[in-house]
Amino acid sequence: MVENTVVKEHLTDAMIAAGAELTQKLDEMGIPITASLWLFVPDINEWRLFFASPEVTTSGPRAVYQKIQQALVQLQDKASAVPLSVVRLLDADDDLVQSLRVVVRTGPGPGVSRMRFTKNAVNGHYIEDALIYRAS
Repeated sequence: MVENTVVKEHLTDAMIAAGAELTQKLDEMGIPITASLWLFVPDINEWRLFFASPEVTTSGPRAVYQKIQQALVQLQDKASAVPLSVVRLLDADDDLVQSLRVVVRTGPGPGVSRMRFTKNAVNGHYIEDALIYRAS
């Protein structure tokens, strides 16, 4: 009998620290961040760093990605564990963000929490694993 085992990628301490640094830097730059979290995406077996902001709707995702790239450049080595390729943007009213707000409230920024949220279903969204910095 053949058994397939999928080994889940780990969220490293470097990734956790870099995500917190980037969230704080975006706060300093005046970008309104309503949600910030690492989310494990089982379909691709990878972690993604999600940011939700009303600027995604008002300014467009391209403008927000450009600001994130500027923040990454300013942070240099502090953010080396977060390449832009792992960053994803959500509108502040996205279903996932709304679902997280039902069960997790970290308060508005600035400020960064570190709350692990594992193997939970919320409003029809199954969350395999997440590390939440902010959900407000």
